[in-house]
Amino acid sequence: MFRRFLAVILIIVVLITGGCTISTPKFMQKETPVSNLPAEAILSQQDDIYNRTIALLNSAKKTIYVEQASFDDSQLLDLLIKKASSGVEVKVLLDQFRKANAATLNQFKSHDISAQFYPARKGQSNNVKLLVVDHQFALVYGPTWTQEGRSARDLAVELTGYAAWKASAVFARDWEFTTTLALDIPKTSPAPADNIILATNAKVKQQLQNLIARSSGSIWLEVTELKDEDIIQALVDAKQKGREVRLLLNKEYALKEDVQPVLSLLKSAGVDIRYLQDNSNLRLGIFDGRTFFFSSSGWTYSTFVINHEFSITVPSPQAAAKLSDLFAQDWANATTKL
Repeated sequence: MFRRFLAVILIIVVLITGGCTISTPKFMQKETPVSNLPAEAILSQQDDIYNRTIALLNSAKKTIYVEQASFDDSQLLDLLIKKASSGVEVKVLLDQFRKANAATLNQFKSHDISAQFYPARKGQSNNVKLLVVDHQFALVYGPTWTQEGRSARDLAVELTGYAAWKASAVFARDWEFTTTLALDIPKTSPAPADNIILATNAKVKQQLQNLIARSSGSIWLEVTELKDEDIIQALVDAKQKGREVRLLLNKEYALKEDVQPVLSLLKSAGVDIRYLQDNSNLRLGIFDGRTFFFSSSGWTYSTFVINHEFSITVPSPQAAAKLSDLFAQDWANATTKL
């Protein structure tokens, strides 16, 4: 019966439009999800990222979860020890192959703080960079908690409410995988769903592929590494469909011999490529000026198949507009020549 009803409606539409091209009726269109993540949640200055990290740690009442690729910042270390001694539950996961993490882990252990190396196999990195406080606030980092991280030009994104609760679940899953011990995470969040997607490992690539494929206008990318063949082909396909594809790469990276075939392929497809000469460390995609994608590492085979990785996809026009402005500045300052 319902199918017959739809058929009648479509016939009426055809008659009204005189056989012209038909747009899908509004009641049949799937609404594009939107997040209310504000522009202020995007932290693009290192001092802002660091100060917000300290403020969140100081605000913790019950729990602090930290997952970092590399961590040797003494001020943050001392603050975590202080919070643990005050009764806050502190849990820390670190990549086991970064040299800086050995001394940091020993410091935590000496103060009876629960800290572990994420159980990666040889050749695998844990690149998740995450802070979650009281299951209510989270920072997703580009930079590591090191001096090198503080000196790089990078981003952090602050999540609250439902997305922060989901970030707790991400950490809890990694913690249980590492220790076999479950954390006491609230089973639900009182906050409404916010349409922010948190992805790990293979799902990171899936998110990026979907965003490229679904883009209807512009695809702006600023990334440290681009070698994954599927992503490269997706960009070529998008350009052939008439999308505006812009790519910003670090000049030092672009000069590498094994990157030249990638650049040649993308240029031959008409992708606009420019090069930055500073120490930009972004892994960012902005799609149609409305949705952004932010990942823990560059887009390579190791990222998508071997390592432990993390990304967020946020359909927030406000936040995407701020990132678009930052991208536009980088684009204007970049060079077209290697």
